[in-house]
Amino acid sequence: MINIVYFLFSICGKVEESSSHLLSVCDFVWMVWCLCFKWLGVSFVIHLDLMQNFIQFRLSQASISVNDVWGAIWVGIVSEIWKHRNSVVFNGGVTDVLEVFASVQVKVWSWISAKSREVYVSYPCWVLDPLTCIWLIR
Repeated sequence: MINIVYFLFSICGKVEESSSHLLSVCDFVWMVWCLCFKWLGVSFVIHLDLMQNFIQFRLSQASISVNDVWGAIWVGIVSEIWKHRNSVVFNGGVTDVLEVFASVQVKVWSWISAKSREVYVSYPCWVLDPLTCIWLIR
């Protein structure tokens, strides 16, 4: 007899783990995306295909620098979801949407601060008004 082991998505425990579920569909992950979109002041539809999801973060009328920030936000969200998933799976961590959201804010702000030499964006400004901060970066 062959024993087949299925790995349930460890954050929600509802379905077999897949990349689209892990980064798009899971209720926990959906709440993270919604918090991020609300913070950014944007309405968005999350594409299930991860490459298409990333491409949606490109603005056709924006500068390369602004699109770099939007790309960094996407990478920040995805990497913090993955990091949190690993904490839950391997370290017995507890799911916490607000923790992931706050980590995204800090991570992306630190990346932007390190990369942008022309404009300084304070962390409080970043947290309170990210869109203004994004458009200041040219």
